[in-house]
Amino acid sequence: MATKKIATPKETAKRTPKRRAKTTPRKDRLIQTRVPEDLESTLKEEAARRRLTVSHLIRSVLEDTFHLVDGVVSDLDRVVTDSVDLARNVTRNAQRIAAAGQGKKRVEPDWDKDLDDVYGWNEVVIQRATKCMRCAQSQSRGSRAFVGMSDKARRRRAWLCRECIDAV
Repeated sequence: MATKKIATPKETAKRTPKRRAKTTPRKDRLIQTRVPEDLESTLKEEAARRRLTVSHLIRSVLEDTFHLVDGVVSDLDRVVTDSVDLARNVTRNAQRIAAAGQGKKRVEPDWDKDLDDVYGWNEVVIQRATKCMRCAQSQSRGSRAFVGMSDKARRRRAWLCRECIDAV
């Protein structure tokens, strides 16, 4: 029968890694990556210049980069929305000028006669395409529009585009 060798405490200590006490949990996580030699030297020089560790410098650069990208994305979304609004205004105004140049009178519909029961307007991002009840401009999915809130349960929804809400 073969006998099993029992490890001494000293041998066991050599084989098992030292573990942190479970009473002090780590807050930060370690991420490792390989970088080219010139980037490593640049990081080390910049960290020394700023009197930071390389780890702190990298963490700061990453955080700043994400904040910058978030700002650019939110500003870009606003620019696109404003550009779409401007294009709609220009289109509507060009149609009015063209109609006036041809001697046609634009008849303004009595669009607000059926809004007595609407007690407020709520700006929403629309899921389905709809039309503005004032200018009949198509509102595409994902654009911002205003929906009328009414006490009548069976009332057809009243929609206005961003440009027409001021006419209310």
